[in-house]
Amino acid sequence: MAFDEKFIEELKQKNNIVDIVGRYCVLKKKGKSHWACCPLPGHSEKTPSFTVNESGQFFKCFGCGRGGDVITFVMTMENLDYVGAIRYLAENAGMPMPEDKRDDERRKQDKNTRDRQLSLMKETALFYVHNLRDERAKPHNDYIAYRGIDRKTVTAFGIGASLDFHSLPHYLAKKGYTEEEMLRCGVCQKKTREDGSSYLFDALGGRLIIPIINNLNNVIAFGGRLLEQKPQFAKYKNTQETDLFIKNRTLYNINNLKKEKATNGLTRIIMVEGYMDAISVYNAGFHNVVASMGTSLTVEQARMLKRYADTVLISYDGDGAGQKATIRGLEILKKEGLEVKVVSLPDGLDPDDVIKKFGAEAYGQLLDDSLPLVDFKIKNLKKEYNLKNLSEKRKYLSEAIKVIAECENESIKEDLLRKLGKDTDTTYESLKRDSDKVVARENVETPPETVTKDLDEDGVKNAERFILCSVLLGKPYAKNYNLYGREFSDPVHGKIVDAIGECKDNGKEIFPSSIAGLFDENELVEFNAVLSSGDNVYGSDGEEKYFKDCSAIIRKDDIEKELKILNETYRNETDLSKRRELVKAIFELTKESNKL
Repeated sequence: MAFDEKFIEELKQKNNIVDIVGRYCVLKKKGKSHWACCPLPGHSEKTPSFTVNESGQFFKCFGCGRGGDVITFVMTMENLDYVGAIRYLAENAGMPMPEDKRDDERRKQDKNTRDRQLSLMKETALFYVHNLRDERAKPHNDYIAYRGIDRKTVTAFGIGASLDFHSLPHYLAKKGYTEEEMLRCGVCQKKTREDGSSYLFDALGGRLIIPIINNLNNVIAFGGRLLEQKPQFAKYKNTQETDLFIKNRTLYNINNLKKEKATNGLTRIIMVEGYMDAISVYNAGFHNVVASMGTSLTVEQARMLKRYADTVLISYDGDGAGQKATIRGLEILKKEGLEVKVVSLPDGLDPDDVIKKFGAEAYGQLLDDSLPLVDFKIKNLKKEYNLKNLSEKRKYLSEAIKVIAECENESIKEDLLRKLGKDTDTTYESLKRDSDKVVARENVETPPETVTKDLDEDGVKNAERFILCSVLLGKPYAKNYNLYGREFSDPVHGKIVDAIGECKDNGKEIFPSSIAGLFDENELVEFNAVLSSGDNVYGSDGEEKYFKDCSAIIRKDDIEKELKILNETYRNETDLSKRRELVKAIFELTKESNKL
């Protein structure tokens, strides 16, 4: 679908890239740019190299090399095509999508396809539930009994059984579903025989089946649990991600949580790692439970939780991996405005272990005793250091103070500092001073109206960058600047000038995000340098003064180039009158250069 340019530009204007990117990572403003550790899929880093230029509405990661505008970012983060990203941003901005008959037809086709997929998943779920009554399902029912799961819970979760590898594809084929549909939904997989022929088999053959159901009560995927240990196979296995099932946007048991909220109301939500933990906790009487489908919480999951309650208790495993995952999750939930606490489980135990070993009441007490973010961080930090060793004690104090400094509530901060002082035999006053220093460093700002750019040996290139940046951003002092008639120091600069000229010739407004599409990944580095060139220049007066300085540098460079040509011409000229004219021109240019 082709979109009108005016619609696209309005869409970009109403979706500030800083706001959109800020939903996926914590941005910190430095100068006029915002920085973060790269949130893009496939790239993990500890040192921030991902920058967002608000003026240019452009992002760039200097680590993985990817960059673009807000549309590109949404396409990457949400795994959407161009039209899908446009629709996402239009909905966010409250803008109606342009009408397109072809698009309407495509939507109808997509809906029909989705309805068929949901119908297939429902039939598959019913097939598995029916299998649980079969005498061949004794191992499955024995496992359910071993876990102490009662029949009400089995029904609430739609637990079923796969008895073999071949019954499901035959059943679905009789129901009228095609091989392609079974594969696309992920319930079946394909294998090729030695003779070249192929056949379908149940992707979760022989396992205990746990349907994964969304908030609309639709089955979107299945999980399977092995009934006996087989080292060559994973204990737990999910059907593959599909159009219906995207793991990091799914919360297990969200359907029952929704019912619980409607029936009894919710004040808090318990979050566990996997679906068997969720089933065990639910079975113990705690119906306000969901599972994150693994240890990595996502922004999408956090926003989903926000719809149902404002407080989340994270009850991950008590091992090291679980604790680290817990801290990551807490940060994401906190950023989305949720009150987050951590349930401290005994080392090596998961929620099901605790319930079995100590009972539901004991688990309920652990929920009530859950720790806020700061307390939990300090508790885990303390485990890393030997406080009897002076050097390690100092390191612990330094790190703990940084954590406490994040706390926005002053009374809580004071309480934490006093506890820290008691644990380390350190005075509250000294800890308070150190905490205030940390806060001061975090909040330091460069005074306004101050120009901090240095015009070094690369002054011409830097000057070109700021001039181009000012023109691209429509600064009033750059409105009448003549970009034409000179050879720029970088080919990217020349491309920018050509793009600006084309916009002006066609009566179009200049948008940096649109120009960005002209460059490849290597060129985008310099384009972003252009857009970021004013980051260390503060205040409108400072910007204008720096612009004048840059203009002077460029003019001086042009003069030097002209003088080289004139001097060379003078040396080769034999005509006396022409030599006099050249001397006059050289004198005037030298005079102008000296004034700059």
